[in-house]
Amino acid sequence: MVKTSAVAGAGLWVAPSVFTFDRAAAAVGSCGTKPRQVDMSDWAGNLLPTSPSSFFAADGTEVWMSIDDSDGVQDGYWRMRAYNGTLNGRDDPAVTGMSNATNGDAVTVTFTFSTPVQLSFHLVDVDASGGWEDKVTVVGRLSPSGTNIDPDSMTTGSANTQITPNTVRGDFSSGSSNSNVEVDFQTPIDSVIISHFDDTSRTAFQWIGIHDFHWC
Repeated sequence: MVKTSAVAGAGLWVAPSVFTFDRAAAAVGSCGTKPRQVDMSDWAGNLLPTSPSSFFAADGTEVWMSIDDSDGVQDGYWRMRAYNGTLNGRDDPAVTGMSNATNGDAVTVTFTFSTPVQLSFHLVDVDASGGWEDKVTVVGRLSPSGTNIDPDSMTTGSANTQITPNTVRGDFSSGSSNSNVEVDFQTPIDSVIISHFDDTSRTAFQWIGIHDFHWC
């Protein structure tokens, strides 16, 4: 079954902005309970920027975001957009999207932080079907070296598989949380690069979600 859009189209993103702080919703990592610093529900219904932009997290950290895609991606207005609603058990994630891509095409989102963070977040709806196969690579970096740092853990669901230390692949279609992946960096990073690939040259529309940043 081809995925269909449930995203609101009204409103343009205005940056910088201040995100909601909510210690009740937290991920667990090497520094204990990591408070939520970026609540992506604040983007719900709004178009995200397609050029470099910045916003402020709950603890005052400035976060820069940039988006790029390969030439074969026919994404229309997608690239990256806020999802207004619940996607596989996660409320209002940001989503990347593409269609008519060929093997190896990708949408890449880079978040850069003004101070190093021990970052946790969820990838949402990483799965596969007759029309698409999601593959997602996540790497961190810490200035000034710029060397890629793999996540310390990528906890997969039953609908996907970790195929390298920094990459997961969708195995079958699922509309539940078993297609979500929890990503955790225990090692401090000051940027994270998330690349969503079409892995099979299928032509249907495909997306993944990026849900809420927690760090300490």
